[in-house]
Amino acid sequence: MDALLEFAGGWIARAHAAYGLFLLVTTSLFANVAVLGAAVWALVAHARGQSPWPWLPAGARRGVRLAVEVAFGLINPVVYLSVLQPSLPDVRAGAGEWHAILTAGAWALLAACWGLRLFGAALGTRERVRRVVVLAVLGSAAVWLLVFIAKDLRLLWMVMPRAPRPLILALYLLRVCPLYLVPALLLADYLRAAAAPAEPGSRFGGFLLLQGGTANAAVAGTVALALLTAGLSAHRRSDANVQALVGAHRKAIADAGRQYGVDPRLIASIVYVTHRDQLSPFRDELERVLVSAWGRNMRGEIAIGPPENAPRIGTDENPLLNRAFDVSVGLAQIKPRTAQTASVLATGLLPDELPRPERDAYRDVEPIGESWDLPAPSRLKAGSPLPVPSARHVAASALLDDRTNLAMCALILALYQHQWESSNPAWSLRDRPEILATLYQLGFARSRPHAAPRSNAFGNRVREVLGERWLHALFEPPGSS
Repeated sequence: MDALLEFAGGWIARAHAAYGLFLLVTTSLFANVAVLGAAVWALVAHARGQSPWPWLPAGARRGVRLAVEVAFGLINPVVYLSVLQPSLPDVRAGAGEWHAILTAGAWALLAACWGLRLFGAALGTRERVRRVVVLAVLGSAAVWLLVFIAKDLRLLWMVMPRAPRPLILALYLLRVCPLYLVPALLLADYLRAAAAPAEPGSRFGGFLLLQGGTANAAVAGTVALALLTAGLSAHRRSDANVQALVGAHRKAIADAGRQYGVDPRLIASIVYVTHRDQLSPFRDELERVLVSAWGRNMRGEIAIGPPENAPRIGTDENPLLNRAFDVSVGLAQIKPRTAQTASVLATGLLPDELPRPERDAYRDVEPIGESWDLPAPSRLKAGSPLPVPSARHVAASALLDDRTNLAMCALILALYQHQWESSNPAWSLRDRPEILATLYQLGFARSRPHAAPRSNAFGNRVREVLGERWLHALFEPPGSS
């Protein structure tokens, strides 16, 4: 059963990724702007009591309208909530402790809207009851959508390069705004219809899908896909499967630990905890597809020249997209920016000293703070499995390769060991796996050597796994013969 769920999760992830790429292309080419214009036209026509595009057969108008509603009002929100938010850290940014509340409310309202559309005709026997319920659900959904628009606008401003050119910012907003404004206009249209006086049995401008097998089947199928996606996203590999995963990479883990002077059991424990407690097969496959897509140079493939500020950023066509696609990937769940930063530190350089990239190089490194000014004797002799700087396709291929991913994990842990030992030999972390695992999860910027470090839940869990018998059976403790 576990294998079947993993297989299904992989294929569903590929389907979502394919739809996401389709959405990215249509957004980049301004195709959704035409849908937004049509939605505005329909809203104005309905407000005047007219029918938009009267020359089209009524069945065709309803079919196109339903397709737009399912795409913008159901599929896109499901992809946003179940795929983008868990996979892209920046999409979760800015909400803080309200993130869970916003997400739960969005799921509840999405289910209420489409449940009402399918089964609302059976709600009570009086028109007034249905009208009040419809208005309440639609009004709440509209308010929630406005909250998400405000949150994501704030996020865009935070991740957008400082002082962006007005034209670039305007074009970006024009591309993205239909994803928010089309469902907003649809909600406004149905709110208008639900608030207007109507005869008993009214469908509120078509909001209630009373009957009609095709419409109900389309919505029901999409709802089923959403539930399947949510279920597969929540599924975790079994203990036996994750132990087998670690065992299958025993040699690569041991080689990485030996190369960088890191306990291989620590690397194995990080892999185990990540795949057993945090990562679903669905998300794992989705991240691999996203990073593979991120590694492709879209400008080069469609023969578009480099951007005007190429001397400063290289010929990367979209630094903002690079930040959005900075997702953890691979066996040890490493982000591209983290790998790039570790590669720089391994050379003895600081990120500000990173050489200007060659064509299509990825140089968006993490901030690390002043505590990473390591003296020359602490520089690693093994070097990094990534060149400095790394082209995007090189970084993507490296992180998707299991052996290189494990080597990068060992390098990151070794850097923390060297940083703390260089600050004070008494603060060595070589016998503190829970602290090393904590720093591994928190990132370079939050690693500030001191005498009394504390571990987080991830570090404590790694330490717990590191002491289990099955792991000792795979890896001999350091120094044993």
